[in-house]
Amino acid sequence: MHLQRDSLSVLSDQPFNTRLEGLITTTEDGTILQINNRAKELLALENTTETNKIHELITFYTADDLSILPPTETPFFIALSTKQSQNEIILGRKEGEQFRWYQFTVHLIVEDDKRGLLISFIDVSKLVNKNRVLEDKQHQLQLLVASLNDLVFEVTDTGVFKNYWTNNPDLLFYTPEEFLNKSVTELFPPDLAVPALQLIQNSLKLDRELKMDFQSNLKEHKDKWYRLQIKPIHRAQNRVALVISDITKQVESNEKSKFNEHKFNQAFYLSGLGISLTSLEGYCIESNNMLTKILGYSHEEMSKTKFTERTHPDDINKDVELREKLVKGEIDAFTLQKRYLHKLGHFVWCSVTVAAVFDNANTAQFLIVQVQDISESKKNIEILKRQKIESDLVKIDLETKIRQLEEFANILAHDLKGPLSNIQMLIDEIKATNDEKIKTDFLDLLRISGNDLTQTLHDLGDILELRSNNSLVYETCNFLTVFKKVQQQFIAEIQQKNAIISTDFNVKDIYYPKIYLESILSNLISNALRFTPSNRAPQIEIRTFAENDGILLTIRDNGLGINLPKYKSELFMFKKVFHRGFESRGLGLFLTRYQVESLGGKIDIQSELDEGSIFSIKFSTKNSPKSASEQQ
Repeated sequence: MHLQRDSLSVLSDQPFNTRLEGLITTTEDGTILQINNRAKELLALENTTETNKIHELITFYTADDLSILPPTETPFFIALSTKQSQNEIILGRKEGEQFRWYQFTVHLIVEDDKRGLLISFIDVSKLVNKNRVLEDKQHQLQLLVASLNDLVFEVTDTGVFKNYWTNNPDLLFYTPEEFLNKSVTELFPPDLAVPALQLIQNSLKLDRELKMDFQSNLKEHKDKWYRLQIKPIHRAQNRVALVISDITKQVESNEKSKFNEHKFNQAFYLSGLGISLTSLEGYCIESNNMLTKILGYSHEEMSKTKFTERTHPDDINKDVELREKLVKGEIDAFTLQKRYLHKLGHFVWCSVTVAAVFDNANTAQFLIVQVQDISESKKNIEILKRQKIESDLVKIDLETKIRQLEEFANILAHDLKGPLSNIQMLIDEIKATNDEKIKTDFLDLLRISGNDLTQTLHDLGDILELRSNNSLVYETCNFLTVFKKVQQQFIAEIQQKNAIISTDFNVKDIYYPKIYLESILSNLISNALRFTPSNRAPQIEIRTFAENDGILLTIRDNGLGINLPKYKSELFMFKKVFHRGFESRGLGLFLTRYQVESLGGKIDIQSELDEGSIFSIKFSTKNSPKSASEQQ
């Protein structure tokens, strides 16, 4: 049976509400019977009802780890369940982000066989918070002390050891009994004791920390390095804290760093490569003399300009892109060939290798740039390339001349043999007959054969003239200008046949003998106008293109075309005719091929009967306008 409100008369209302501590009375199940104004103020309670239980009404926190205390673990519930009082229990209540702390005392009260609680409490927030701060500091101090590997001594102004502390007793030079209450001059050799005592006295006199480094000469610590720090103890008169730290690893590390720095300096300043330390923004932090020699700028000049200002415009984007990847850690290093602007105004070809230096957080700090002047190598490579091109052209020229000589020999063997044989036979027949009419007929035939032989010799003379023409003059020829000149030769035929000629010169100029270019265009345009059906107006397209290794000229027509499966092997041969009924001696294509190939070019054809042909002429690289500018 639960107690009713007013069933326990612990305190009268007057003293109950004027107490400095918070007071609460409850029934045996924890229901609040009475609560004074101070308790309401401390716990921020406005009103309570008959059903409010103290262990359920407020969420309390523990002082140890700030965890929420379950209702069944509160001192109120424990006092009711165990029927035992609870004394000086610290609990907290959260107010926003802060905690308010209380010290509770819970008394079990019994009246007329009825049980309840008398809860008294006070605000101890300041005390708890101060204790927590002290505990945090003590914990931090313990962590700090535990992390030290030093020897700490309390020493008088005369150098007498009075106390010691160490996290590792094995570090002591002597057992405590051997050095306590003894002077440094008794324990250590003079070369260490004298300066140590002087350091102690100076530290007290100047009231500041002093230190010295020394190398141990004791067998137990041979080759070890130590740092002696003297710090005045202000709360103790004429006493200092003497701290001895093992700095052997630090000294070894410093020596190693000095050695590495020396090696780096040797490599940096005496290197045969130009080297610079460059900021991430692109400014030169430091550079060696070789780099100033390569680029012509002084150290100060290079430190005031970004590398992009000294880089050829065509090389900047690639360089910047690679540097960004390097800084992001996407690549370890990169090497590229680029052009630097020399102080004198010309560009220097360099092989550049760049690597980044990162800190412990893996953040790029600066770049190491190595620069090698490869201008001479580049020049030699270009010379070798030109020499190779020239040797290839010579080879092609020789092969072409050999083939032409073979063809010339075949011409001599075939085209001269027939007429000469006919002439010899006709002369024999004339000598053998007395019939004047027959002689007259044979003389006519002899005249025809002689004319054929003369024409053949004349054509061969033209070919020989081509072969022996060593005075060809190369010049920059404008395709449109040459075309207009050639077009005038055929203006009457163009108008008569209503021919349409269109041009598209993507490559405007060519470095070539103008007389050959005019002859090539003349022969191909002539064929395109001549070999067309009578019921079809000629349509001719002339175009030029740039290719990696030269210039391409194409001439397309809509004429009769050529039966390539049948005549492919005879194309461009001497006196080969593929269409009957047209005035042709079969020399135009032969001479065109001769002119093209003798200067390192190639000619080819695509053709379909009654659909037309496309002649393609490939000029060599030395015929580009760039070649002209180089030679000039």
